[in-house]
Amino acid sequence: MIPEKEDLKSNYNVPNLERGLSIIELLATHPKGLTLSEIIQSLDITKSSAFRITNTLIFKNYLQKNETTKKITLTRKMLSLGISSMNEQSIVEMSIDIMRALRDELRESVMLGIVLGDTGTILEQVSSSYPVKLSVELGTRFFLHSSVGGKSILAFLPKDDSKKIIDSLVFEKFTDNTIVSKKEFQSQLIEVKEKGYAIDNGEDIQGIHCVGAPVFNEYGYPVACLWITAPHGRLPHGEFDKKGKIISKYAMEISTKLGYISR
Repeated sequence: MIPEKEDLKSNYNVPNLERGLSIIELLATHPKGLTLSEIIQSLDITKSSAFRITNTLIFKNYLQKNETTKKITLTRKMLSLGISSMNEQSIVEMSIDIMRALRDELRESVMLGIVLGDTGTILEQVSSSYPVKLSVELGTRFFLHSSVGGKSILAFLPKDDSKKIIDSLVFEKFTDNTIVSKKEFQSQLIEVKEKGYAIDNGEDIQGIHCVGAPVFNEYGYPVACLWITAPHGRLPHGEFDKKGKIISKYAMEISTKLGYISR
């Protein structure tokens, strides 16, 4: 016999866990944070319970406290958990029409990828309209240090998140142009952030160039990368900046559909 909902609640609920989740949900609606007193007033819980729960969540890095203002806010760890649970298919659905429009304008193969751990994964592609085209299987993994997908996303991640991933990378050499120095890679990420787009100068496959830009969610967190890939003859160095700005525009269209508001 399956217990009624009321029975489940009375028999299996954990009061402090419920209060902790209530605090997290409350802070999610107050991005500038709340003081402990404001949390207590909003949720009508005792001071001792609120103190113990918030301190536990701060210790586990789900919350952070500004010692000057005494405001408590959600951390990037909470944001990262939300991003990891994001439905990849929903990103593809939001992107596919824009990917086709980008392909129609530049005629090259268009890719959409995300970062998972210390590698990337291709979620979707739209094939080039040229007779000779580049294509890959969906789900293909790519290295972060030699790809525009990796560079675009890492350049715009919060510093701590980016550092953690970069420290885990093995800078394997694939071509003469592959970046194998962490210092050089970090310098390039600074340049990517300044320009708004990244390049792959034949660093993964000799003679294949890529240009890409990050896609942001509603919190301004880079959740994907949009890029084109082509033989170096159709995408020479002299075209990188022009194509990079065009791709950035299309990537921003996807970001807007995901709720991002450009500042």
